[in-house]
Amino acid sequence: MQSALSATPAVLTVELEPEAIVDQLPPPALTRDAAEVIANAVANDLQRILGEGVQSSGLILLGALYDLTELLRPGLPMAEGLLDYYRGGLRGGAFEPQLLALGSAGGQFPVPELAPRRARGSGPLLAIPFALVAPGPTLEPLREQLENELLGKGRASLETDRTVQQLFSVAPVNLSYATLHDVGALLRVQLEHAGFAPLWQLLEAALYRPEEPVAVDTAAGNRFMTHQGQAWTPILDFDSWAACRTEATVDGYLAWQKIQRQYLAGLSAHGIEVIPTAARSGVYSQDAEVALSVAQASALDPADRLSVAVTGDPEPTAAALVALTEQGSPELGPIAYTVMIQGADGAVQYLGHDYPLAPEAIVAIRDDWQRRASRIGARFHMEQPGRLLTTGDPPALMPWFETYGTAH
Repeated sequence: MQSALSATPAVLTVELEPEAIVDQLPPPALTRDAAEVIANAVANDLQRILGEGVQSSGLILLGALYDLTELLRPGLPMAEGLLDYYRGGLRGGAFEPQLLALGSAGGQFPVPELAPRRARGSGPLLAIPFALVAPGPTLEPLREQLENELLGKGRASLETDRTVQQLFSVAPVNLSYATLHDVGALLRVQLEHAGFAPLWQLLEAALYRPEEPVAVDTAAGNRFMTHQGQAWTPILDFDSWAACRTEATVDGYLAWQKIQRQYLAGLSAHGIEVIPTAARSGVYSQDAEVALSVAQASALDPADRLSVAVTGDPEPTAAALVALTEQGSPELGPIAYTVMIQGADGAVQYLGHDYPLAPEAIVAIRDDWQRRASRIGARFHMEQPGRLLTTGDPPALMPWFETYGTAH
């Protein structure tokens, strides 16, 4: 009985000059004929690097350039997709070592799930993915050889260099081979060097151990949890953040917000959905399973807002003024909207804060309060001081009072 097929993924990395890809789209996918030319060049390189033993495996290659974030995704689905396509090519027959190259036809990629995204500004390190495929016992020694030798010996040949330049119309600074684990190790070094070691912990778990709940904390007090390709993070409003710190400053909260956004961008780039949650105490448990269960039960709508009422009723039947203060910074933009509703006598009927959980929620919050003002016959007014306005000790967000006096 033939052993089940297995695949070990790797890439030909194509390093470009950063200025060559700024705000540019990666080149389009190659046609199948052109992809076969690249695949033959790669096959020749692998035989030179790994020896004749590589001929016992099949090779399947994607004729396109991918950003590394497209390949390093939860559970490494690219490897499974390549294996499935190779297995389908056998049409139920016995395994045969063969070379398969996927390219576009009529602008369409044969497997939509494996198509390159071609996001603007990808790179400067792009990759041509491929996989060696063979029955498990045959592939295992090749897998070990790839992990042990490919990165050290994996310089592409001049023939491959010329082929890549000609077919993709790019000018590579460097062409070399690496396994996906090598690429992950490179990402780890880059993130740790930049001070994002906790982000690597999250990515590593999502990529290689997606079934394991993992919770990490940053030095600034941000918490993120990952499980099954998703992430959860509690959202702290300014007042709650300040209340649990001995020295709470505006700059400290802005730093916390900046890290939230950086981690959100990093996780999202790797295909990990980030779900905001209410900051209930259990979500900070040191037991990752407990923290995760609390986070899942406290999930917020990622496209909506976190609303924090300070006093009063946000739905009065009548009012004279609905005033919004956009709380933010020049670097981060809007962070929250302080809402103050006043009656005709000047009394505050409602004071609260709305925190947008996604960029699209910024406009939605403004439009919502403008509609509410119109509905109750109130004047709508918004101020944008370009900073966070706070008062008290511990500090709390406050509205802009320029309409009635002096802002503090």
